[in-house]
Amino acid sequence: MTFAKHLTLSSPAFVQNSRSVLWVLLVGMLATGFPFTILAVALKLIAQELKVSEALASWSVSAPMLISAVCMPFLGKLGDLYGHRRIFLIGIVGSTMFALLCYFATNIWWLVGLRILSMAFAGATTPSAMALIFHVFDQDKRTQAISWWAMGGPASAALGLIIGGPLIDAMGWRSIFIFQAITGVLAFALALRSLPETGQRTAKFDHQGNILLIVSFCMLLFAVGSITDTSIAGSLKWLSLVLGVVGLIFLYKIETKVDEPIIPPSLLQQKSFMAPVATSFICQAAYLGGFVVTPIVLIDQFEFSIALAALFMLARTLSLTIASPIGGRLSVAFSERAVVLLGLLIQAGGLVVVGLGVLTSNIVLLGIGLVLQGIGHGFALPPLTSVISYCVPPQLFGTASGVSRLATQIGASLGLSFFSALLIMDRNDFGLAEIFYLGAGITLLGLLPAVAITGKTTTQVVLDS
Repeated sequence: MTFAKHLTLSSPAFVQNSRSVLWVLLVGMLATGFPFTILAVALKLIAQELKVSEALASWSVSAPMLISAVCMPFLGKLGDLYGHRRIFLIGIVGSTMFALLCYFATNIWWLVGLRILSMAFAGATTPSAMALIFHVFDQDKRTQAISWWAMGGPASAALGLIIGGPLIDAMGWRSIFIFQAITGVLAFALALRSLPETGQRTAKFDHQGNILLIVSFCMLLFAVGSITDTSIAGSLKWLSLVLGVVGLIFLYKIETKVDEPIIPPSLLQQKSFMAPVATSFICQAAYLGGFVVTPIVLIDQFEFSIALAALFMLARTLSLTIASPIGGRLSVAFSERAVVLLGLLIQAGGLVVVGLGVLTSNIVLLGIGLVLQGIGHGFALPPLTSVISYCVPPQLFGTASGVSRLATQIGASLGLSFFSALLIMDRNDFGLAEIFYLGAGITLLGLLPAVAITGKTTTQVVLDS
C-alpha cells in the first residue's frame, strides 16, 4: 500500500502533495496520447503497407478517437462510483496492453480494432484526471492547474512528433507502439505510487444509454467520413446520417427517464455548462481538421520526409504548449469568456495564414500560421476546461468532465474525418488552401456559444443521484 492512497482530500499532507499528483497525471496523458499525432503524419505509409486508401487509413486515428469520446461519460461515472485512482490505473494498463498488440496488426481492420480498444482504455484517464484535479485544488487554483494539465495534450503531441518521426524513418510506423508500451509501464508505476483515491458513491448504470450513444455517433462518423467517397452508395450515407440523428433523439428521451443517466439532461439544459461544451466541440473540430491536412501538404507539396514534416509540425504543438498556461493566467486576470474569444480569433487567423501559405507555396507563411493556430488553441483550452467545474457539485466532477471531453473528442474525430474526406476530392473542385479557409470559418462559428460563457459566479446545477 502507498502513503498517497490513504491521504484524504482535505488533509494538509494531501494539499502539499497536489503538485506531485498533477505531474503524475501529466505523465499519464503523455503515455496514452502521443501516438495520435505521429500516426496522423504517417497515414500515407500506413495506407501503402496495408494496401488501403489514405481516407480509410485515417480511421485508425478518427475511429479510436470517437469511441474513446463516447465512452468518457461512462468512464467518468465509473470514477465517481468506484474511485478515480482505480479507474485511472485500469485505463493505463488496458491502453498499454492493446497498444502493444497494435504492433502485430496484419490489416487495417485489426489495426483499427486494436487502436479502438487502446484508446477506449486511455479515455478512462481523462475524466479521472480532471476529477482528481478538481478535487485536490481549490476553486481559485483550478484554472491554473488545469492549464498545466492541459499542456499534457500538446506535450504528448510534441513527444510523438519529436521521437516518432525519426523512429518511423528508422524502424517503420509499427515501432511507435513499442515506445507507447514502454511509456505506459512508467506511467502506471508512478500513478500506483502517487495518486490518492477519491470518494465513492452508489448508483445504477445506464447501459441502454451507453449502447445507443456509441452506435449513434459511429453512424454519424461513417456518414461524415464517407461524404466524398464515391465507392460508397449515397443511400447508405444518408441512412447512416438519419440513424445517427434518430439515435441521439431517442438517447435524450431515454436519459430523461432513467435514474442514473450517462449524460444527465439537467446538464444539457444548463446554459453555463453547454456554452463551453459547444465551443469546445467547434474549436476542436476545426483544429484537428487542419492538423490532419497539414502533413499531407508538407509531404506532397513541399516534399518533406516523415521526420522533417513531424518536426515542422512542432511549430503548432510547441506554441500550444507554451500558450496553454498563459491562457490559464489570463483567465484568472481577466475572464474565461474573454480569453476563449481571443483564442478563437487567433486560431481562425492562423488557419487563414496557413491557407495563404499553401496557396503561394510559402513555407514561412505556413509556419507562421501553424504557430498562430497553436497560440489560439492554447489560450482557449484551459478556460473551456475549468469553467465546467463551476456548474456541478464536487461528487459529479467525473460525470461533468466526461460529458465535456465527450463533446471535445467527438468534435475532433468528426473534424478529422470530414477534413480527411475533403482530401480525396478533385483539387480543381476544392483545393488544399480552401480546406484551411473552411477551418477558419468553422472556428469563427465557435464565437456564437462562446459569448454565453460565464465564470465563477455560475449557479451549480443540481443533479439527481
